[in-house]
Amino acid sequence: MKTVLLSTLVLCLCLASTQAEDSFTDQLRKAAEKLKNEVSKVKDQTEVKGREWYKKAKERLATSREEYVKQAADALNRWKADIDVLKEQGGRDYFKTRVQALVEHHSFAMQELATLNGLPDEPSFRARQKTFDKTLWTLEAAVEQAQEEAGF
Repeated sequence: MKTVLLSTLVLCLCLASTQAEDSFTDQLRKAAEKLKNEVSKVKDQTEVKGREWYKKAKERLATSREEYVKQAADALNRWKADIDVLKEQGGRDYFKTRVQALVEHHSFAMQELATLNGLPDEPSFRARQKTFDKTLWTLEAAVEQAQEEAGF
């Protein structure tokens, strides 16, 4: 949905920026070329991020239980500090709502980490770890998006 909206916006901007002496067909062709380039960039960025997450997931499954819990706790502490900085930003109500959602997401992740750490055996730990990794990745992405919006 987001990609379609962005694509439409790019197409409209491209049409608006073309010169008046160009024919409508030329304008459409140029807009389509620009749109194709933008879609290609987004696709490449998505593939790179997906590969990074897959590689991290494989590494985390090979990491010892103690080291994994330590790394996850360290990451959660870093994101907590980032969220606290975002809280100080203030801003519009919707941004405050986004930051509050980050606080709740972080709280949920901390509860999940405690549950994960309390599991008695290795197979149940590894099975639950996969779900917890998704929680970490979505929190990381949400914090990055909020930081980008705040201008960090």
